[in-house]
Amino acid sequence: METNGTSPEQPIDRPTREEAAAALREAEQAQAALGSTPPPWWYFIAMAAMAAVAPVINFAPSTPLGIGLALLGIVVWAALFGITVGTYVRKYGVVPRLRLVPPKLVLPFAVVVAVAVIVASLLTILYDQAWAPFVASGVIAAVILIMGATARQRVRKSA
Repeated sequence: METNGTSPEQPIDRPTREEAAAALREAEQAQAALGSTPPPWWYFIAMAAMAAVAPVINFAPSTPLGIGLALLGIVVWAALFGITVGTYVRKYGVVPRLRLVPPKLVLPFAVVVAVAVIVASLLTILYDQAWAPFVASGVIAAVILIMGATARQRVRKSA
């Protein structure tokens, strides 16, 4: 049986109602302060650039060297993604989450991205059009930049 470092004789120290209410107020104030901080441009530019270059992986040759280079490219891309998000988290103390953005602002962007990906997939699979993923990734990169501008504008208006 796990006791979490306490014995049955030692009661767990719980905050009083006043302490809990004060902690809740502090958390709500911190959340409100974060909500009034505009996301930095560099974050959206980095994400858009990573979306734009993703289809390059399609041109890796089917040789062992090409597969190795493709895997290396995926690892480098994932590391850059992690560095970008990690930098954002270190600078702002929060993980960027779309669920905090009102759905009516996210839905149009999600629809555009979904349509771009579906059309590009169909063009690539059915008609062997190698350019389609690049167009889709360009659309996704533009959506990321527009969404960033929208998010920054919304925060500035609410401040």
